[in-house]
Amino acid sequence: MTLEKITAVAPCGRTEDIVTDKKLISSLQGLRAVAFLSVVLSHCGAPWLGPWAISVFVALSGFLMTCNYYDRPRTAPGLRSAMVFSLQKIRKLYPLHLIMMAAALLLVLKGLLAQPSARGVLSCAAQLVVSIFLLQTWIPSSRFWFCLNGVAWYLSVQAFLYAIFPWLLAVLKKADTRRLRCIAAAIFCAQFLFSFAIWKAGLSGKAVFYLTYLCPLFRAGDFAISCCMGCLYRSRKEERIPYGAFSLLELAAVLFSGGCFFIAARQVGALGAVAFRYNVLFTPSAVLLVWLLAVGKGVISRLLSAKPFLWLAGLSPYGFLIHQVLIRYMELAANKLGLTAHPVVWTLTVFLLTLCLSSFYKALEHRVRRRHAKAAAQ
Repeated sequence: MTLEKITAVAPCGRTEDIVTDKKLISSLQGLRAVAFLSVVLSHCGAPWLGPWAISVFVALSGFLMTCNYYDRPRTAPGLRSAMVFSLQKIRKLYPLHLIMMAAALLLVLKGLLAQPSARGVLSCAAQLVVSIFLLQTWIPSSRFWFCLNGVAWYLSVQAFLYAIFPWLLAVLKKADTRRLRCIAAAIFCAQFLFSFAIWKAGLSGKAVFYLTYLCPLFRAGDFAISCCMGCLYRSRKEERIPYGAFSLLELAAVLFSGGCFFIAARQVGALGAVAFRYNVLFTPSAVLLVWLLAVGKGVISRLLSAKPFLWLAGLSPYGFLIHQVLIRYMELAANKLGLTAHPVVWTLTVFLLTLCLSSFYKALEHRVRRRHAKAAAQ
């Protein structure tokens, strides 16, 4: 199999230069595009798609970072080096985060001007500080989880996952194949038991939602599982499964995800409870899809490697941060003008405008980078 160095867009923005086969990267980019589309749909009326998409983003992040950094020299140990590594990983998206945060802040200030209060000003200031430093998911209060640009909570989680990655990879590289499987299974069992315990404890829905969906410490579990899968992928032997059989495996994985969607949407049984349907329910299907599409030997992986999916994946990091604030502005304009739209028309409008704004920002970013490169060369 021919190897070449190409660029793959990391979940929520950072580009990863990895030496691997093109089909692997292309198929996983296609999966990222589908996950991004699912996030947009979740904010336009299909909320059960969101948790699956986030699970896919986390699985892609751990898997691709492991493939990327597996053979690189180990990052220097220590808190400072971990923070530097994390900042380097999120710096590409951080300017857009600040721009969308400011756009969301205008809406908050509009409300404050309509009903001014000292408490409102203090709350706004606190949310601004929390958002700037990406601390949303470290504060167990619903006032801060989705403050200003709500989707930025994922950046808060991702910053922590990036910080622990060098240490995590150093530990996993010392484990053999059998131990890696045991580690992944043990972490998932621990997550499942934790979810079961807080479900039985009868905690409030908000508390359970935070602990199993937003909390960076809990998210570190599925991130570590995907890192284990990345290590296993690096040590795997060439599969000799026929094309047709592998296509059936990919189809089975897609149907598995569909079953999880059904359980989450209908809240079927224990797995449909809040403690399970925001993370644990989707982790196995997300990790399985990433693994199978990485191997890239089936019809679904070839379909996801098509150019439209790759184009959408390239815009997805920007669209992820843009779309929710855009929806709020669109709702404000629709209310002022007294407009109503069919849900399908509304969703398509949101999606197309998100892509337009993402394309514009990407082109602007490319132009600024090119100017900086020319200035540095002179």
